[in-house]
Amino acid sequence: MREPTDFGDRDYSVAMVNVTNVCNLSCSHCFIFRDGNPNSPRDKMDDATMLHQLQVLRDRHNIKYMYFMGGEPMIRRDLVMQGTKMFEHCQIVTNGTYGIPSLPGHEVTVSLDGPEALNDPIRGKGVFQKVRAAIAERQQGDGTSVILQMVVTAKNQDGLEEFFEEVKDWPIEGVAVSPYVPQKNDDSGLDWATLEERDAVVHRLIALKEKYPDLMKANAGALRLMLSETALDYTGTDGENCPIRGQTLTLYVGDDGNFEQTFCCYGNDVDCARCGSYLLFNAAYHKQITKRGGVASRAAAGSV
Repeated sequence: MREPTDFGDRDYSVAMVNVTNVCNLSCSHCFIFRDGNPNSPRDKMDDATMLHQLQVLRDRHNIKYMYFMGGEPMIRRDLVMQGTKMFEHCQIVTNGTYGIPSLPGHEVTVSLDGPEALNDPIRGKGVFQKVRAAIAERQQGDGTSVILQMVVTAKNQDGLEEFFEEVKDWPIEGVAVSPYVPQKNDDSGLDWATLEERDAVVHRLIALKEKYPDLMKANAGALRLMLSETALDYTGTDGENCPIRGQTLTLYVGDDGNFEQTFCCYGNDVDCARCGSYLLFNAAYHKQITKRGGVASRAAAGSV
């Protein structure tokens, strides 16, 4: 049994593992398949080896919270469901087209990127209705927390309010949002020309939090840190101010079939100065509260 890569002996309470690079969708904003990321292997690590290595890394680094990601992680459903038994807290990040797994006591995040007319050009024809049906058919009341997640871009931003109105009565625990994280020299058209231009979207997200305080799984304090007047204080131009870079163990399978850690959980070629990651700004918000002597639990902050 092959042993895992040596990432040193420091603790990582949170880790993310890309269990596969294979996906049945090809979303325009996906960061997995960007140039510079270790995305050419196709499941070069078998189930038994990956489970063994995750157990070793869990014990070596005191990992408490594991994100199971892809590609589409439910393509390797058996591996993922076995892996979730190894950690105190787990989250499966899925596109929902393989159904919603039952994960009592843990979280399943399902990606949708707006109402049907905006989601399907991004994720594929028929995907919105397929995911809607999967969520309706899921095993409700089993203790699984199901969250929708929307990546907000310059191309789907017009559907924000319609999306929240449409999903407000779905059997879900909430909706997470995160503005697009571009790569360097991004020419996709998904990003905003400037942080100042992005501000309008951030203000709309804050307004949605006020309108749907329980549905929106974000907090206004973290969202306000995204505004252009303060954003660089928490990102830096090259990630030097980022509160999560280096704090999370990101596990991609590299060209040699072994785990490697990327510069950022979004990959190796990110434009930190234009980062919109909610995870980043929420971490910064929590640090602010801690410095002020307050207490901010995940539940109280409405984070995911």
